[in-house]
Formats: sequence, C-alpha cells, structure tokens
Amino acid sequence: QTILITGSLPIKLDIIKTDSISTFLGEEFLNNAILIGLLAVLTVVIIIFARYRKVQVAVPMFITIISEVIILLGVASLIGWNIDLAAIAGILIAVGTGVDHQIVITDETLKGELKSIFNWKDRIKNAFFIIMAAYFTTLVAMIPLIFAGAGMLKGFALTTIIGVSVGVFITRPAYASIIEILLKE
Repeated sequence: QTILITGSLPIKLDIIKTDSISTFLGEEFLNNAILIGLLAVLTVVIIIFARYRKVQVAVPMFITIISEVIILLGVASLIGWNIDLAAIAGILIAVGTGVDHQIVITDETLKGELKSIFNWKDRIKNAFFIIMAAYFTTLVAMIPLIFAGAGMLKGFALTTIIGVSVGVFITRPAYASIIEILLKE
C-alpha cells in the first residue's frame, strides 16, 4: 500500500476495481475489536494478578490501561485521526509498553518492601529512569518512520509516539502514585 500511495513503482498502474465495506461490517468489526481488546486487557490483568497476588496491583493496572486507551482515542478524535489497522497497531504498542512500564514501577515498589534501603522517591525515580530510557528509544525508532514512510507507516509511527507519550507523561505517574498509596507500609 505504501508503494502504491507514494507512486514508487517503475510502471503506471490502472485501477480496475475498488471495493468498499458496508457500514454493517464496519460496525461488526468495531464491536469485535472492542471485545477482543477488552479480553486482551483482562488476560493481562489476570496474569498480573497471578504474578503479584495483589488486587492492589491488578485493579489499578486495569484502570490505567483502559484510561490510556481512552485518552489516546480522545487525542485521535481531537485531531481528526482515522483509526485504521496501522493506528490499532500503534495503540497495541503503546498499551504493551504501558504494561511493561507498570510492571517496572510495581517491581521497583515491591522490591523496596523487601529492602528498606531506598525510600519511595528513590524507588520511583529508579523506575522512571528505566521508563524514560525506553520512551526515548521508542521515540528515536519511530521518528524515521514518520519522515520515510507514507500512509500506514506514518500513521503507525505517529500513533505509537502519541500513545507512548500519553502513557509516560500522564498514566505512568498516575499509576505510580496509586501504587505508592495502595502498597504503602
């Protein structure tokens, strides 16, 4: 698709046929996507609960994941962005990195319970150092796709950057504060 959009083929193409999807199928696709997304989030939360055995970790993580998706979709709506397959892939990447970052925050917080060497601020600082390093790595990896790509690559890169940025600057600090309150000794 990118090659066709940019006109990079060495020959001229004639469009023979175009198809469209009915609104019924589009609505069914949307409902299925929401259902599968919720099932995926619930599966992650169940695995997190099995790992930590604490509702104080699983429930805030679930709320944070859902909040992150809602904020990301809200930003997409504000800028008039069409959600296509590339954007959905970007959302999945953002949510996946979000779960990873929340696990880092949780591990650093719980590690501090075992070793009372560091205070809460030092543990959260350590977690956010790891998170910011991962954030900048993702950002640097996506920037070339914005300028080199067209169509789906650009949409994927922008959605990923917006999603990861929303997570790092809004939902991760909120999750860290919630975990700090709920797991405080």
